[in-house]
Amino acid sequence: MYDILTIGEILVEILAEQTDQSLDRPGVLLGPYPSGAPAIFIDQAARMGAKCAIIAKTGRDDFASLNIERLRGDGVDVSHILQTPDNTTGVAFVTYFSDGSRKFIFHFTHAACGELAPKDVDLSLIGSARYLHVMGCSITGSPSMGEAILRAVELAAEQGVQVSFDPNIRPELLSGKITAYYQAILNRCDVLLTGKSELSLIVPGETDPVAALLAGKDRLIVVKDGGRGTTVYTRDTALRCAAYPAREVDPTGAGDCFDATFLAGLCRGLSLEDCLKTANAAGAKAVEKRGPMEGNTTRDELAAFMASCPAPKLEVLPVR
Repeated sequence: MYDILTIGEILVEILAEQTDQSLDRPGVLLGPYPSGAPAIFIDQAARMGAKCAIIAKTGRDDFASLNIERLRGDGVDVSHILQTPDNTTGVAFVTYFSDGSRKFIFHFTHAACGELAPKDVDLSLIGSARYLHVMGCSITGSPSMGEAILRAVELAAEQGVQVSFDPNIRPELLSGKITAYYQAILNRCDVLLTGKSELSLIVPGETDPVAALLAGKDRLIVVKDGGRGTTVYTRDTALRCAAYPAREVDPTGAGDCFDATFLAGLCRGLSLEDCLKTANAAGAKAVEKRGPMEGNTTRDELAAFMASCPAPKLEVLPVR
């Protein structure tokens, strides 16, 4: 029995060394770093003590070894990672700008990760988890990966496995059937972990997207708003927790670390208040190191960090 299962891409990430460094001309690049939103997420979940596994596909190359050994070393069951000789492990190139934005170039769709297909989704494996967590960026990776993830979500819903969804919308990856996939997963998900700026994109035309989402299904909604904190909503609860202080070096992976820490807290039976606080702390620590998975933390590291900071302000809000 797993606490948390995820499905999607495993990549390496190559970073521009300098801020405002363009990828359309020669420059110094850093890496490779283990990456892929599901990989970052499940690594953090394992570090938080959750029993977890990932369904993914890589090549048979050094980039795959880099990821698999990191995940295995941190306690992730990697036995459901398929390796293919037909394609190489995917790559993401990223550069950062002074205004806080990022630009990605993905070798994703035609890499090994893009080969993941519905036939690779094991019914018994899905049914063995308490939570199945999926990311929007994974849905956009390739047509077959989108279909595999949708199949996993359908199987989870049929078997009473809780579905957790982070839309993690990347405009440069949106195409084809993606809108339909998003809507199908949104309709089924039991835990929605979304950025505040994404709400109007995933629930267009609603003046109160959170109220509309709660009206459609009894679920838990977490709205992440960076340094402004995080709010969690249910049909009878609304709590806002302030952010922890952070010295930002690299924001990539912070949302994935938040998601993993929050879900691992639910698995441990923590209160929503404690889940929020711990997840906010994990997000703050994640941005302090360069590299998408390098800021992942353990429970002891988070406890020490939280003890060193003033307790974040927690507000009880009116129920929607």
